[in-house]
Amino acid sequence: MKKLPKKIKQYLKEYYKIIIVYIVILALFLVEFPYYISAPGGLINTENKISTEDNFKLSGTLNMAYVSEIHATIPTLIYSAINKDWDTEKEAEVKNDNETIEEKNYRNKKLLEEGNCTALLVAYKHSDIDYTVTNNKVYVTYIDELAKTNLKIGDQILKVDGQKVKDKTELFSTIASKKINDKVTLEVKDINGENRVRKATLINVLDEPKIGAVITETFDVNSDKKVTFNFKNTESGSSGGLMLTLTIYSHLNKIDLTGGKTIVGTGTIDINGNVGEISGIKYKLIGAVNKGADVFIVPKGDNYNEAKKLKKERGYDIDLVPVATFEEALKYLQKN
Repeated sequence: MKKLPKKIKQYLKEYYKIIIVYIVILALFLVEFPYYISAPGGLINTENKISTEDNFKLSGTLNMAYVSEIHATIPTLIYSAINKDWDTEKEAEVKNDNETIEEKNYRNKKLLEEGNCTALLVAYKHSDIDYTVTNNKVYVTYIDELAKTNLKIGDQILKVDGQKVKDKTELFSTIASKKINDKVTLEVKDINGENRVRKATLINVLDEPKIGAVITETFDVNSDKKVTFNFKNTESGSSGGLMLTLTIYSHLNKIDLTGGKTIVGTGTIDINGNVGEISGIKYKLIGAVNKGADVFIVPKGDNYNEAKKLKKERGYDIDLVPVATFEEALKYLQKN
């Protein structure tokens, strides 16, 4: 303080109270706590997430819904306490016990890649279009705490006991042919591109031998009718798979599935066209209603039951459509 210029010292003495107030305000808004807040999100027009070689446009919109995840600060925690649609969770509750936030983000990015590949594949399958699938890559994106392995997140599995892994289905088949407690050797390429040898002892999961890891697959789907994706680096996750598939199908076949309506939906998609359940259905439905959606397509089962209950409790004016497959969603939209 003694070495500060006289004018600066004088300024600090005169305005120190204001400076303290500014510092406190900054702390209120910038200091984050180890909590996350889940809140209703908005809609993403899936037509903006793909590019095709034609000028086909829908009369309405096909949208995926998302959940807003907000880092906890003092103001957001206070607002969460008084807003019934905002829920606060500890950081440990929004990720698995044995993974970091960075590992969770990596997994969700890979799930988006897999979801995009799968959406394209299913859309081609249901269209009269020739295509090929190449460049399959199988990654480890989560390792269960019960797993007995030195596999690492980001490992690309190349071989199991010397047998080349062509795709995820082949990997699962190879593991299924073995016995619980068998030891296997896996040749991988790690997240830095280095070749490694990993070991695993197969564990018992519902009386079946498993590595104890979540496996995510990416691949290229090649066709004369090209489709490219326009996702941002900040976007991730697989819950938009169904709506993305419907959008790609619409463009490939030049069929307007919207009837001029705002169609919103959620649910993962697998290579057989099955629709999988997702998390955060409450926030997605509220977000869809807030944006004036006409239809909300939701996976059958617990997701639909939760959405149906919320719609009844709040008197929402929106059509709920439960689906188990891509075909069911397509049939509904073609008839309506």
